[in-house]
Amino acid sequence: MPFTHFKTQMKRFSLTDLMSLRKKKFFRAPQWELKLGVRIFLGFVVLYFLAVFLSLGIGGYYLLSKHYPDTDPILLINPFLGFYFAVDLMLRYFFQALPVTEVKSLLLHPISKKAIVQGVLLRSLGSIFNALPLVVLLPFCIVFSIENGINFSLWIWFLALFCLSLSANFFTFLILKDNKKAAVFLVVLLLGYLLDYFFGLSISAYFARGLDLIYQNGFWALVPAGVLATSVVLAHNFLKQQLFLDKGLSKKKERIVGSNLQFFDRWEHMGFFLKNDLRLIIRNIRPRQVVLTGVLFLFYGLFFFTQDRYFDLPAALVFSGLFITGGFMITFGQYVPAWDSEYYSFLMCQNVAYRKYLKSKLYLMMFSVVVSSTLALPYLFFGSKVMLVIWAAGIFNFGFGSMITLYSGAFNTNPIRLNIKAKAFENTQNFSFIQLVFMLPKLILPLLVFYLPYQFFGFSGGLLGLVGVGLAGLLFQKQLLTLIVKTYQKKKYQTLQSFSKSVS
Repeated sequence: MPFTHFKTQMKRFSLTDLMSLRKKKFFRAPQWELKLGVRIFLGFVVLYFLAVFLSLGIGGYYLLSKHYPDTDPILLINPFLGFYFAVDLMLRYFFQALPVTEVKSLLLHPISKKAIVQGVLLRSLGSIFNALPLVVLLPFCIVFSIENGINFSLWIWFLALFCLSLSANFFTFLILKDNKKAAVFLVVLLLGYLLDYFFGLSISAYFARGLDLIYQNGFWALVPAGVLATSVVLAHNFLKQQLFLDKGLSKKKERIVGSNLQFFDRWEHMGFFLKNDLRLIIRNIRPRQVVLTGVLFLFYGLFFFTQDRYFDLPAALVFSGLFITGGFMITFGQYVPAWDSEYYSFLMCQNVAYRKYLKSKLYLMMFSVVVSSTLALPYLFFGSKVMLVIWAAGIFNFGFGSMITLYSGAFNTNPIRLNIKAKAFENTQNFSFIQLVFMLPKLILPLLVFYLPYQFFGFSGGLLGLVGVGLAGLLFQKQLLTLIVKTYQKKKYQTLQSFSKSVS
């Protein structure tokens, strides 16, 4: 092929071509009908929430005007936007995946790296996270303009916020691929919250002042525009540096993480499985993502215990206690045995009792409940009542909740690809209605266990109900585990067949 024709072919490749290839990949994949059905279902869920946010955006102006008639609504919104962007970045880190799965195949064709990177960056704009400012703030600004006339300062303020939202989208490329940057980001968010809550030094207040300046003087909108331009350049250069077929093939001397875990050898086969799970968490992206999500549940109580009104709602206290002590159990445990799907057939060929395999998973979840309950000790700051709720919920999760989670895994036969981040609203292959069904007993059952004795014996009786069921789970652990093992054995070959298919 002449060089001039080669350059012409490279220039002709566009975003439309990328979308066409993505469409062909989807419809040529196995079980695309099932994936399409799940996506349609998730699409309706997304549309529902978008409609809710849309109504919030339309009605938000009238609500603020009714309750604060003498204050500009924009000045009322700005103090909360710092918190919104912090949560937005955190959710993006855990749930937004990068659309780069077909890059290797594209590099084998006469397509410029610039075209590939631009296609990836443009496709990332279709994330649901980027739609929220448009769905909420755009109708708010339209209603504001209808009621008060055209206000250019308002629309400059809106464009500034949209620039910040898009900047978060592009900065996510850097955070997702660098664990050090991600750790710094999470530490900064935590320090910001602690400084605000304990020392009154509010970073969100300074952020709000900056937005006030943009609203009052449109010249300052150049700052978020500059942030957006910087984020695009950094993301573009970062992705371009990764576009090499031989990247990662060079040999490096690295220490094997998690190789020294001799402490577990005393438990023989069960210790082997425990070491395997710990190495899986340490070495792979997907399990680390789930574990970090479980760690965030430790802070779940801050949304309830910092507000006095929830102390009169026992259900809210119990609900928060269940999540604080069972975050890892819920997030990691619901994917047992799918974590081992890539080598599950090999495990099943070993001369190891199924009971020992499942018991190791159970002990790992029980250990996580103990660790979470211990790390929750700072909640004593909110009083002994809060701590008693957390410990009662922890005993329930330790003895009985872990059993429910392990039992639900027998029905979750969707495989998992360990070194791929889960996609928000796109991870259809690992979506399971069984998980949703089993979330009901995990959350509703402990509330019933608390409320039945609560109605007759008061708050202390409700806590004793949780503790009693948890201890009963420990007492009958052998019998319950036998029932769970029989269920796994009954579905063993169905699970093997499912895991042998292409994983998500």
